[in-house]
Amino acid sequence: MKTFLVYSHLLSACFAIGVLVMQDLALAKIQGRSMNSRAIDELKANAGMVSIALIMLWVTGFGLVAQGYLNDPAYILNQKLWAKVAVVITLTLNGVILHYYSFPKLMAPQGFWSNKTNTQLIVVATAVISLVSWLFACYLGIARTWNNTVSFSYVMAFYAAALTFGSFIALEVWRSVRKSVTNAYT
Repeated sequence: MKTFLVYSHLLSACFAIGVLVMQDLALAKIQGRSMNSRAIDELKANAGMVSIALIMLWVTGFGLVAQGYLNDPAYILNQKLWAKVAVVITLTLNGVILHYYSFPKLMAPQGFWSNKTNTQLIVVATAVISLVSWLFACYLGIARTWNNTVSFSYVMAFYAAALTFGSFIALEVWRSVRKSVTNAYT
């Protein structure tokens, strides 16, 4: 049963990351311009697929934790496990914000750049939180050497550093594209 759960968990994570990266690349390609109906339909479909994968990850993850606990109650004392749960809670809550706030802003009839600067920055922040959280949760899934060897705060410090680095890159890209878009209209 454990092998089935691990395999299902891995497939769900790979599927979600694949769809997420492909969608991010598609959004980057349009550079904030108005989305046509096909692009909007793809965004909605991809968001639905990632949501299903996330549900599968929660189900299989819970199954793995339950099985680990039943085999050895000390399993739940692993600080890395709780850091991963915190990251997955973060990406889940961020997903809700993406679906109900950021995606509608991306699908604005005049495009992303028609939104106010603060709105644009919120959309960029949710995108960074999403990608970094997904990648970091996957990293934690394979970081076996951290099991029962590092503290929750240690793992979360790495997560915070990854979010900071991702935010720096995203802000630089946002500034650069915004500048080129602004120059194109002047």
